[in-house]
Amino acid sequence: MRLYLCEKPSQGKDIAAVLGAKTRGDGCIKGNGVAVTWGIGHLLETAPPDAYGDHLKNWSLDTLPILPVEWKVLVKPKTSSQFKIVKQLLKQATELVIATD
Repeated sequence: MRLYLCEKPSQGKDIAAVLGAKTRGDGCIKGNGVAVTWGIGHLLETAPPDAYGDHLKNWSLDTLPILPVEWKVLVKPKTSSQFKIVKQLLKQATELVIATD
């Protein structure tokens, strides 16, 4: 299955129409060997400073800049259900088309 990942639902609906995908699913539209889904803006966000250590819990100019070796990201609570849908579709996909701006 070729998966198209769009930025927002309206864009996904437009792309699905062009591709001939008409079967609406939970957070996606499928058809003709393709699936179109969307991210509702950003599904992830960077972790807050205290995720890198308790010494960063309280803001202080002395601890800036914060430059972790590996950045941590968290699923945004408001979009967690759509994140799960995208994650599941990615497992099923054989191709991925990034259709975001």
